[in-house]
Amino acid sequence: MDAAPSRSSAPSWAAVSAWGAGLLEIALGAGMMTEAGGAARGAGAVLIIIGAGAIGWGAAMLARGRVIAPRASMAGALAGLIAAVVALGIDPVRTSVAAVGAASALLVAVALACGWVVRRQRRGTVRTAQPRLSALLVAAVIVAAVVTPALGATEAGRLAPDHSGHGLVVPGHQH
Repeated sequence: MDAAPSRSSAPSWAAVSAWGAGLLEIALGAGMMTEAGGAARGAGAVLIIIGAGAIGWGAAMLARGRVIAPRASMAGALAGLIAAVVALGIDPVRTSVAAVGAASALLVAVALACGWVVRRQRRGTVRTAQPRLSALLVAAVIVAAVVTPALGATEAGRLAPDHSGHGLVVPGHQH
């Protein structure tokens, strides 16, 4: 039953949480890909694929104004949680506990939003919702506050060059 469009924040929160979790999974996967072992590389590839899927799912959800495939998305969130924990088990030295924890929290938020939609579907009260800009901005700020330090704690974040080291003028360079 699809009633007239309403204004809701559920798709905004789920989409932005999926983007944050996706970015963290990609960063964790990239760190695993630097490992020599096959298990680490395999876990890294899985994390990158799941992370890219989460980002695409979030974008599609905002475009449609509703949570897309909520049951499958709950399974995807669970797969992301399992992949992050497996990565931590395979290489606890290079895998950031902070990044796994932040990604897990965001994936739980996605799963809860999907579960809420499934429950509403059973009742026949699901509606397409135009994302509220205020909810989208609040969600983005909160997720950025969680994701930014967690990204810095990943292997990719630790290996990134220091931004204060980039000079506009190279010492000794003559014009």
